Amino acid sequence: MGVWHSVLFLPSDFCPLLPARRDRRTVCSEIFATVLFFFALLGLLLAAAALLFGTSLLARAFIKPAFSVGAPIVYRQEEVSTRPTADARDIRPAARGEYYYDSVINYLRVIEVLADGRIIAVARDNQRRCFRPNDSALRKARLNERLIYRLRFPQV
Repeated sequence: MGVWHSVLFLPSDFCPLLPARRDRRTVCSEIFATVLFFFALLGLLLAAAALLFGTSLLARAFIKPAFSVGAPIVYRQEEVSTRPTADARDIRPAARGEYYYDSVINYLRVIEVLADGRIIAVARDNQRRCFRPNDSALRKARLNERLIYRLRFPQV
């Protein structure tokens, strides 16, 4: 144990890479300050590049459009009617019972993505509808919906 201890843990005054007249704490603090300076300089250069190009280079590399052309999407449309349709879901009567509140799920496919982010989708009856990508009723179709309801999505 004494032999391994002397091999693994070197004395504090032994360091072949450093000059003998400077202590370790001073050298470590100088190295830390130098590394910290280079990281700060790198951060400033990245911030200057982001200001020059108008947007972050990192964001430009990782952001992709929310919806791509040909993607199947699902739109949940809330309706109020006197008689719910056959494909209505989540049917709730009004307070007095003269109306029904329900939601209908529309299965669509993206045919165009506009420059401002809006998407144009087509329904099964070839109606074209325009949506904003931040609409809370609009979402991408899940994998199980793509498999189970694949015939409900229009073919483009």
